[in-house]
Amino acid sequence: MYANFQQICQRLRDLADSESTRSRGFAKETFAAANSICAFPDEFQAIISRFAFNIHGVYVPKSSPDHPPYDPFRQVVIDLLIAEGPKTKLKEAPIVEAAKMEQIEYQKVLQEPCISQGSAWVFKSGDGNPQK
Repeated sequence: MYANFQQICQRLRDLADSESTRSRGFAKETFAAANSICAFPDEFQAIISRFAFNIHGVYVPKSSPDHPPYDPFRQVVIDLLIAEGPKTKLKEAPIVEAAKMEQIEYQKVLQEPCISQGSAWVFKSGDGNPQK
């Protein structure tokens, strides 16, 4: 799941709202907890950073839920995305060279955080579209 900080907070509020309708006993407390977490952004971002990388304002899981064996290759791609900026277009040759990966690994690693645009890969924004 890729999301920016505001999207994460909104999803927490939505989850709290959904939970509060199922368990009436703690409805106010559940919603207050979700709002409280988002009221302290620095602390909450520190917690999120334990599980996700902040790549130009979009949080990306540190480990791939679909392809955990490729996490070392994924780390190379994440490092390139962070270093190159939000509008970078990654090309196959430098990634394959840096990560020493095969074509199948390359495809699986790049399809998760990026969208193919011609001969390059562009980082997805929090809504799944290319960064603008």
